[in-house]
Amino acid sequence: MKRSSGSYSKHSRRLSARGKVSAAKLLREFPAGTMARIRVNPQYRGAPNLRFNNRTGRIMEKRGNAFGIAVSDGGKQKTIFVKNVHLEPA
Repeated sequence: MKRSSGSYSKHSRRLSARGKVSAAKLLREFPAGTMARIRVNPQYRGAPNLRFNNRTGRIMEKRGNAFGIAVSDGGKQKTIFVKNVHLEPA
């Protein structure tokens, strides 16, 4: 059978050895108007599209457990909802 060629197919063995997501990242808050960078954490489900990885944007709102972040994509403003595990202060 042909091997899978998904985005994390060659990394799956290493992900379990890296440990778990810390409680500090799960409880981190970002106030509206601050800048944040999207860094996809492969250990946690619900990751944004990989093309937005390493992009910086402004936090617009909080919706449930996720934060709406405004990112420019090809000259257009787009709002992406990302959980705080995948964000870091910029």
